[in-house]
Amino acid sequence: MRRKLGKEILRALSRFNGNIIHLTHTDLDAVCCDAIFRRKYGDVLTIFSSVQDYSSYLDLFAQVQKATNLTLCLSDLGGREGAVESVARLKRNGWRIEWRDHHVWDVRVFKDVTRTIDYLCVNRELCACELACKDLLESDPIAQEIAAIGRDRDFWVNKDRRSDVLSTAISDTASREKLASKMSRGIFTDAEIEGMYTVQMDRKNKVMNNALRQSALFDHTAVTISRGYSSDVAAMLRDRYQSRTELLLRANGVFSVRTVAPVSNQIAMLFDGGGHPHAAGGNLHFTIAEKVGLRLFAYRLKKVRELIEAASRFDQS
Repeated sequence: MRRKLGKEILRALSRFNGNIIHLTHTDLDAVCCDAIFRRKYGDVLTIFSSVQDYSSYLDLFAQVQKATNLTLCLSDLGGREGAVESVARLKRNGWRIEWRDHHVWDVRVFKDVTRTIDYLCVNRELCACELACKDLLESDPIAQEIAAIGRDRDFWVNKDRRSDVLSTAISDTASREKLASKMSRGIFTDAEIEGMYTVQMDRKNKVMNNALRQSALFDHTAVTISRGYSSDVAAMLRDRYQSRTELLLRANGVFSVRTVAPVSNQIAMLFDGGGHPHAAGGNLHFTIAEKVGLRLFAYRLKKVRELIEAASRFDQS
């Protein structure tokens, strides 16, 4: 997390007059979670985070001097060992903490977090926004529709065009907040959303074309460098190479992994990450020299080779 962003969040917390802080992921499932929270509570301060970075936000919240009547709600973020002490510190500072997730959790971390916070629900059969709907607005038809749209995309059902449009329209925090606000009011498509989708489709096509040009196949593992749209790029690579594992690298060392076998989360956990059995992500923690090295040496870079070799081992196991 950048220092400037941290200062902005602390300022926002100091000005916030509500009670619900929502810390969630960055994809459509997370945005749907946020829409349900907004529909339930109205005034919500939301922070969108990658799975790799959310612990830094927990540490940032610990700097808040007055946490009376504040509830931190985490969603769509898998439990990590480093988060246990962070949430314990927040509890000591007076926070109420709720956590809803559908990633794979280490058993010990699950038990530690359960003992520490006020409420924890982990259910891999549902996506995160379905859990939020079930807990908060189970009988609300708009919340049910939000949850159905989130599931369509997150579980790669892809039978509802709206899930593709909304997912593609996401580009940054401002777009996430705008879409969450619209969905919380039962607006799932309008001219503005279609316009956002059209703009991002141009970018998406460029990203996917670049990813395909930079892709390579190592045994049954397809690898590329991509700036986003992980699920779409992975699906394209699987179709192109008939691969069993897809690794999508970003220039900063963050990566996404997709696998046919239910081992994505196991691969990601070796590299400071986690997620689902078939879709996960991690971080290679590139130095400045390694960021330059990725441009020069691509998949020959040592850390990238280690990731590819790990993915190959799991594919053979």
